[in-house]
Amino acid sequence: MLFLRLTLRRIIILLFSVPFVVSAETYHMILESSADTAMQLTIYESNFAIVRDSRNVVLPVGTYELEFQGIARDIDPTSVMVNSSKAGLRVIEQNYRFDLLNKETLLERFLGRKLKYSRTVLQGTTYEKVLREGVLLSSNPEVVKFGDEIEIEPEGIISLPYFPEDLTTEPTLVWLLENKLSGPQNVTATYLTSNVSWHTDYVANLSVDETELDISAWVTVNNNSGKTYKNTELKLVSGQINRSAPQFDQARSFGVAKMAESAMPSSENFFEYHQYNIHGKTTLQNHELKQLKLMEVSRVNVDKTYVLQSEVYRHQMPEPVESKFDVLLNFTNVAQQPLPMGRFRVFAANSEGTLQLVGEDRIAHTSIDDKLSVKLGKAFDISAKRTQTAYRRVGDRGLEVGYRIDVKNHKTLPVTVELRERVQGAWRLMKESEKSEKVDSATRVYSLDLGKSEEVSLTYTVRMNW
Repeated sequence: MLFLRLTLRRIIILLFSVPFVVSAETYHMILESSADTAMQLTIYESNFAIVRDSRNVVLPVGTYELEFQGIARDIDPTSVMVNSSKAGLRVIEQNYRFDLLNKETLLERFLGRKLKYSRTVLQGTTYEKVLREGVLLSSNPEVVKFGDEIEIEPEGIISLPYFPEDLTTEPTLVWLLENKLSGPQNVTATYLTSNVSWHTDYVANLSVDETELDISAWVTVNNNSGKTYKNTELKLVSGQINRSAPQFDQARSFGVAKMAESAMPSSENFFEYHQYNIHGKTTLQNHELKQLKLMEVSRVNVDKTYVLQSEVYRHQMPEPVESKFDVLLNFTNVAQQPLPMGRFRVFAANSEGTLQLVGEDRIAHTSIDDKLSVKLGKAFDISAKRTQTAYRRVGDRGLEVGYRIDVKNHKTLPVTVELRERVQGAWRLMKESEKSEKVDSATRVYSLDLGKSEEVSLTYTVRMNW
């Protein structure tokens, strides 16, 4: 069933500031959103989406003004493309009507005109209706002149003499179309809208021996674009898309709806990005968060490390510094698809077998077989005290500094820790008590094995020049 209303009107059109007169009778048609035959939504991580909205319509031969109603409130009108299943349909002009019906937009149409205000007052034991007529001077705030008096936001119910035709109850695209072939056809509007986004949350369970992870990935879709997308095909694009206009802030969320876990998405390479195709169709309400299962992978080999990163500065250190080691989980992406960036939460079972949160981090886009590290927190029972043991000027542009690092293991098990010492600029290692590995131009790594309740000290001296 087609939801169309057909009227006749004469219209004069100004196209790109060049007079373009349509003198023949022109049809005016309204194509409501209930005429949708197909809806596709491609959502990007940076808070925008591509909408493909297809609707059936029967157009006679001629020129038509067609209202395409029920579009997204946050549409980018400059991005609209119109296609038809039949050749011979041409868009001559496009307008975007976003002046929606509300009290303020209604009053703006009557500035400088007389309006009637009525209110009910108690006269003795009965209520009577009092009617006043005043000139509207301003709509926000509402300022009205009654005779010699001016009132701001006066009491009463406002009566309007007529309803302005240029107001609409929902955002609408209005096209002037030229059609050369009669009969039914499918018209598709494709456009960009903001305030639709998605992000990934990972939930990982760490095995009792801390050597394996079971990982689940959930996608959260956030729709605040001002439109409900019914029975839509959903695609998600991961990657850094360059856009000329700045992105809008992430909108707030409202409710949560979960999709069945059986509908696992598939993935594919798309240009220089990655696309995830959600199986089946779903409805994405306006002001809704929808969660979709993205992937699952079990028994991922993981390695836990303790890392302390320190910086060597050119100033003198007056007091020793106590530090705790970062706890990192290191593993390889063995899933059969890239991992989108997102928040990564890790849970582990306590002595009662209850899962507890042991830390969370954010991961970047990670390709298949790439390595990644998740920082969980600070190790409570492993500490280091860093003391500056030497500080000596060498000429006008040189400095020699020495450090002693005392590492303590208070755990009941042996551990291996890494000390990452960073030195900026031109430098040279003078001496060290433990052998280090230079991993880049600014970083040396010391690997120390500590037994149960053991303390180990290392010392080194570097010379810096500038």
